[in-house]
Amino acid sequence: MKPDRKRRVMAPGEALPVLWALAFAAFLLGAFFAVPYLPMVDMPQHAAQISIWQRLGNLGFPETQRFELNLRTPYLGAYALARALSGPLGVIAGLKLTVWLSIIGHWAAFDWLVRCTKHERWLGLLGLPMGMGYGFYYGFISFIGALPFALAAVSLALRHREAPTLASGSWLAAALSATLATHGFALGLSVLLVAPLLLRGQGSLLARGAPLLAPLALMVVWLMPGSSARAIGSTVWDPRFWELGSVPSLLLAASAADIAATVLGLIFLGFIGLSLGRPSREPERYLPIVGLLLGFCLFPLSFGGFTPLHPRFAAFLVPALLLVCEPRSEPSSALLPHCLVVATTAWLAMFSFRLHAFARETRPLRDFIAHAPAGLRIRPIVFERNSLVFPGLPALLHLSAYYVPEKAGTQGYSFAMYPTSVIRYIPAVVPSMDNGSEWRPDWFSAEAELADYDCFLVHSVNDRSLGLFGAHLAEVRLAFREDDWWAYFTSAADRQPRLSTRR
Repeated sequence: MKPDRKRRVMAPGEALPVLWALAFAAFLLGAFFAVPYLPMVDMPQHAAQISIWQRLGNLGFPETQRFELNLRTPYLGAYALARALSGPLGVIAGLKLTVWLSIIGHWAAFDWLVRCTKHERWLGLLGLPMGMGYGFYYGFISFIGALPFALAAVSLALRHREAPTLASGSWLAAALSATLATHGFALGLSVLLVAPLLLRGQGSLLARGAPLLAPLALMVVWLMPGSSARAIGSTVWDPRFWELGSVPSLLLAASAADIAATVLGLIFLGFIGLSLGRPSREPERYLPIVGLLLGFCLFPLSFGGFTPLHPRFAAFLVPALLLVCEPRSEPSSALLPHCLVVATTAWLAMFSFRLHAFARETRPLRDFIAHAPAGLRIRPIVFERNSLVFPGLPALLHLSAYYVPEKAGTQGYSFAMYPTSVIRYIPAVVPSMDNGSEWRPDWFSAEAELADYDCFLVHSVNDRSLGLFGAHLAEVRLAFREDDWWAYFTSAADRQPRLSTRR
């Protein structure tokens, strides 16, 4: 099975999947910008990072003196794009467009891989919904930004091994280096697919494998002189073969708790299975999928304190499946294109409906930010973090961080505490919320933390004021309440205007 290198005009039947994908992509862009926030767990923290980057060096914002710019990190690519787009569009809109471009890039790269492996062209349409899987919902901006480069590297490797040249090797090296510059772990997963393909082919092994040296060299001269690679915790091994059953859900959702997404994921996998031919006769093509499955089950649950990483293996399983199987000699069914369009339409309709429901769910937080004074130091205390709209997704965990770009304030928990972040605390700063305290609202101590903040933003279905503040209850006042969001101001912020309290 060799990739087709001939240039030719796209036949009308081949153009239809592209036209459908572009139509879905245009609708998705409109949906993104029709609501204030996307259901992405970490996106508020990324928005806070970008806004601080914008204000670095601005004497009008003295709090930015606690931060520094870290350019020696394998998380730079998507951040640089978002930073550039945030100038004309604003921080949140710039991030939305960055995410959308990453999803469109995923579709384009997946569609290219389908063509390179000569599978049925309509399968390329699935690159759009599968670009919004686990990584999207958890808001891993850099990871989903790296996926187009990683998938493109697989297609480039197929072409490079057929006829290794300086040009083909350079393109492959560039794709791998771009993957590294956007997300280091994504590079590792990409190499897991690319390296076995280069074991056999035309030319010498050295000529085929030379492009793999490019990201290694970039790592040595760019990353190693910095401090982004240091661990932030322990490594924990926890084999979990039973979690393979969650793979269909991870293609389209955050977890197997999302039954509707799981069913759609199984349907998509069924269409893919029906479209594939017999197993390949080239043994090296089996190594990527074996490595991915073992990685999903055996990769450390916590790797140097970073967790969890193993669900991200799922994003590469379908591309690996395309490598394992030969293309069919005859089309599987004339109904397949119609089924794929219907299934993708169902996915987009489900997402759009949920997205608007999520806008209603997050309205109280938007109201708080709109009416709150600027420059507050906020301590989030989130008891119920899961969205009621997107099952199994802790979408409310970091939502309060949107206050930072909107009102130029600060909040206790920040990605700036991590060595890999583009915006980091300077060494003299000690994070006020660390060791996973964002997940443990019960760790809050009014006695220890009252003086550090102006506002305590609580998400809880119950009134927890007495339990949270105890003997210090008289030192705070309820400044805002809407549905399950409660904002308490300290005396330091008491001079600010009062906010609404309504249910």
